[in-house]
Amino acid sequence: MLDRILNPAPTIYKWDNFFVGFVPGLICPLLAFLFFYTLQMKEMSFETFLHHSMIPDIFSKIISFGCIINLGVFFIFITRNYYNAARGVIGATILWGIPIIYIKICM
Repeated sequence: MLDRILNPAPTIYKWDNFFVGFVPGLICPLLAFLFFYTLQMKEMSFETFLHHSMIPDIFSKIISFGCIINLGVFFIFITRNYYNAARGVIGATILWGIPIIYIKICM
């Protein structure tokens, strides 16, 4: 796997890069977190929302929602034939999945 990251498949597209998919894959769950706050918890201050969202059960659900948003980014890259960027989104989703699994199992 590391060989594919360091030596990606040849492509004709300028933006078909692992890190072009990895960065949005890391940012989209955070944007989903902010979207959830603005949509559902307007009456609560952001600091109070952060405090309440750090409850393990709630935190894992919000981050899981963000990882589902990564699915949309993944399909955008796949339909444009940016396969290396799609690998980056999958890598970021796996990176977000590790704390989710840890929270679900250990807490």
